Amino acid sequence: MRIAICDDQKVYRDDILAHCKRVLPEEGVVYKLFSSGEDFLRADEVYDFLFLDIEMTGIDGIQVKEVMEQQDMQGKIIFLTSHEERMIEAFGSNVIAFLRKPVKYEALRPIVQRMKLFMDRKTVEWEEDGKLYTFYAEEIKYIEVEDKYTYVSVDAERYLVRRSLREWEELLPESDFVLANRSCLINLCLVERVKNEIVLDDGKTIPISRKYKKEIEEKYKEYLRRQMEKL
Repeated sequence: MRIAICDDQKVYRDDILAHCKRVLPEEGVVYKLFSSGEDFLRADEVYDFLFLDIEMTGIDGIQVKEVMEQQDMQGKIIFLTSHEERMIEAFGSNVIAFLRKPVKYEALRPIVQRMKLFMDRKTVEWEEDGKLYTFYAEEIKYIEVEDKYTYVSVDAERYLVRRSLREWEELLPESDFVLANRSCLINLCLVERVKNEIVLDDGKTIPISRKYKKEIEEKYKEYLRRQMEKL
C-alpha cells in the first residue's frame, strides 16, 4: 500500500503519519510526505491513497484533485480541512472521506480500516477492442456462457468477453461465487433464496442443475453465516 500525505504544515503531516502507523502494519506500507500541492504533482508518482489538505498556499487541495481528475491520476483522496464550508467544493469520484483538523486518532482509525478494505478487494479486468475494462469482483452480478464467449453482467451493462466459464471460476473468489448450472456463475450477494431454482434480489430466476444443488445450498448457507459475523 502506497500512502501520500500532502499538507503545508509539518505538525499535521507528522500526526497523520503517526496515526496511520498505529493502525497499519509496518511491512508492505510505503509513505511519502509532501509540503505542497506543487511538490505532489511534480513527483508524478502513483499512490493508493492521498491525505490532502484543502487549504494550502499555492496550489490548494481542490486544485490538486482537479488536476488528478483531468490527468486520470489514480488514488483515493482523504481530504483534511479546518473549514467545513469548503467541503462542497471537494467532492469527487476519487474522494472517499473528509477529516477535520486537527485530526484525532479516533476519527482517522475507521478511515484507515476502510483503506485496508479497498486494498483487499479483488479486481478483474479484460481487454476488448483495444479498451481495458476493470471492475471489482463484487460488482459482477453473474456470468453466462455464449458459445466461446461469456456475457458478464455488471450493474445494468452486459459485456461480451472471450473467456470461458472455467477461467472465470478460477479468477473470481470461490467463496463468493457459485456455479448454478453449466452455463451460469452467480455472485452469492445477489441471491435472495435457493429452492429448486436460484431467485435473485431483482426477481430474476436461475435454473439449478441437480448436479450442483447440494453444493449451492451449502455455499449459500456458509455465505450467509459469514455475513452475519460481520454485523
